[in-house]
Amino acid sequence: MTIGHIGRYALKQQLGEGGLGTVYAAYDPILSRTIAVKTLHLSVAEGDRATLDALFLNEARAAAGLNHPNIVTVYDAGLSEQGVYIAMERLRGRDLRQLLANGWRPDIVQTAQIMRRVCDALSYAHSKGVIHCDIKPANIFMVGRTLPKVVDFGIARVAHGQDIPALEGVVAGSPHYLAPEQLRGESIDRRCDVYALGAVMYELLTHRKAFDGKSLQEIMNAVEHGRPLPPHELRPEVPKVLSDVAMRAIAHDPAQRYRSARQMSQALKEWLEAEAEIGTEDGSQVRPGKRRLFVAALAASTAIGVVAGWQLLGGGDSPIHGADTGPPPSDTAIAPPPPASSVAAAVATSPPMPADSAAATPAAATEPETPPAVSAKPTRPHTVAKLPPRERETPVRATKPAPAATGVVQLAVAPWGQIEVDGKGAGVTPPLAQLTLPVGDHVITIRNSDFAPRTVSVRVQADQPVVVRHRFGS
Repeated sequence: MTIGHIGRYALKQQLGEGGLGTVYAAYDPILSRTIAVKTLHLSVAEGDRATLDALFLNEARAAAGLNHPNIVTVYDAGLSEQGVYIAMERLRGRDLRQLLANGWRPDIVQTAQIMRRVCDALSYAHSKGVIHCDIKPANIFMVGRTLPKVVDFGIARVAHGQDIPALEGVVAGSPHYLAPEQLRGESIDRRCDVYALGAVMYELLTHRKAFDGKSLQEIMNAVEHGRPLPPHELRPEVPKVLSDVAMRAIAHDPAQRYRSARQMSQALKEWLEAEAEIGTEDGSQVRPGKRRLFVAALAASTAIGVVAGWQLLGGGDSPIHGADTGPPPSDTAIAPPPPASSVAAAVATSPPMPADSAAATPAAATEPETPPAVSAKPTRPHTVAKLPPRERETPVRATKPAPAATGVVQLAVAPWGQIEVDGKGAGVTPPLAQLTLPVGDHVITIRNSDFAPRTVSVRVQADQPVVVRHRFGS
């Protein structure tokens, strides 16, 4: 069912509504896909509306130029009777604010993974000259427990730079995560995003906000003059390294923070890699395998010891591996059982197991030489023929074919394009950002209904990504 139209998009249902606008599920009839459309509606004077519309459109165009797996993809922006609208990919999931409100608490590793990916997204945006200015849980949309997507680029930046009463609520709506220089209305740079990253990380680690209060003034006073306890002092299970990362990011002085989101991401990456190494070296990870090896070796050694003891007890002249099991010759004397110490010595001097004996059965092991039986009558010695050692049977193991080598092709297409690889459809970019193809030569065709197609030949290598760039209409 269609409830209305904005531009060429058919609105299907309302997904949410906030102070800045409304989000709808919509359908794009040209590209035959479901998208999300966000409308911005602000009560401003007519003289301010045209200025604001132009500013928001400029920010939307800047956001549309961002192509990152942890940033929502913007397809289109324009003006309609309802005001400025932004068409973007439709996300399935819930934002971090909703998840936290419903009681979800990521563990320590999940927190580091989420924050590192958000840092990577902002580092990429900063490299393109785009500052978010409003990082908070509500603008981190979770499509998986550790897969965030950053949304609403540019909207807060427009509000920050305009002295318009209708926009005051935009800034005041999330003061818990705003840097002191933002609250004071001073000039800002990418370090205000670093501050917000630290405030969100602090909340995930401690389950409380770094700066809080019962009123806007109390919150702003806490941001300006307060200094929260480090997370590891509030929750002893929080590693001090991660606690230090969050505290550095929310430093009051921008010069004391990480100089960029990339630097903060690197700190989180180093901790995650160190944690992974500790996990592989932890005895709890390795001990089960060692325990299985020990049990198998003990069983095999016990079997050899039993065979040796049994032979000492008089069974040495009987075949072992399925030969004739008939009665022994009549002149075979039955030896009396040796003392217990002799059996223990025989077991103790059994030959050591080979390195791979844990996987072998006793039947596959090389048998020890059969000792001569001890005769009960010294005048009638009896010699038992030695059995030839049995050759070890080498198990035949099926070999798995090696997986075909692949490489990555990164896509940078504007405004959009349908991708074909070797004549077969591969998807639409954006949101498609990269292709994984077998190593070798491939033909990639990019189609847009408004322009002539673009065809390129690429050679994919396993160790070197290939970048395909094209802007239609240029």
